[in-house]
Amino acid sequence: MQPSIRIVLAEDHVLVREGLKMLLATQPGLQVVAETGDGRAVQALVQESNAALLVLDLGLPGMHGVEVAAAVKAAFGAGVKVLVLTGDLSASSVRNALAAGADGYVHKSEDTGELLDALLAVVAGRQYVSKRIAEVFRPESARGAAPAVATPREQEIMSLVARGLANREIADLLAISLTTVRTHRQNFMEKFALRNAAEITAYAVQQGYYNPA
Repeated sequence: MQPSIRIVLAEDHVLVREGLKMLLATQPGLQVVAETGDGRAVQALVQESNAALLVLDLGLPGMHGVEVAAAVKAAFGAGVKVLVLTGDLSASSVRNALAAGADGYVHKSEDTGELLDALLAVVAGRQYVSKRIAEVFRPESARGAAPAVATPREQEIMSLVARGLANREIADLLAISLTTVRTHRQNFMEKFALRNAAEITAYAVQQGYYNPA
């Protein structure tokens, strides 16, 4: 039997947190091992509980969720997946959240099926940016500029990044060199002002190159 995925919930609204616990308890292979409503307590809880997944509200007291996500990813890297929940759809807030480098992003208005899809995707090693969040993502330097166009190869590589593939895996899958993948990735990140895999995923979903479902 596979061990359960150990989850920390960081959400300051008790009713929401209890609802999340009840939802996750219905899913086989998932176990909520710790919870908090204080942003300052999150990183220590993740470490103490040996969690593999953090479900993180951005609007936490004590320490904003963007800072928490960045700190957890810096401390644990790929060893702890971070799924962000946000109720804020302003373009600046979405951009700040994506910059934190979390593995998945879901808006709180979306249904439980979307949340579970996102959770399973990030646990499987894929990026996940829900369509509602992708819709409002605007790369900062692209505002007001003439729209750039992605080449078919750039679209293909963006979609594979969104699926969670590393550069070497993309190179092997497409039968091209690692250097070529890196060059394409650098080019389209500069062209579209994308800073990390989460922003690449958001842009790919927004433009229809990748469907997170």
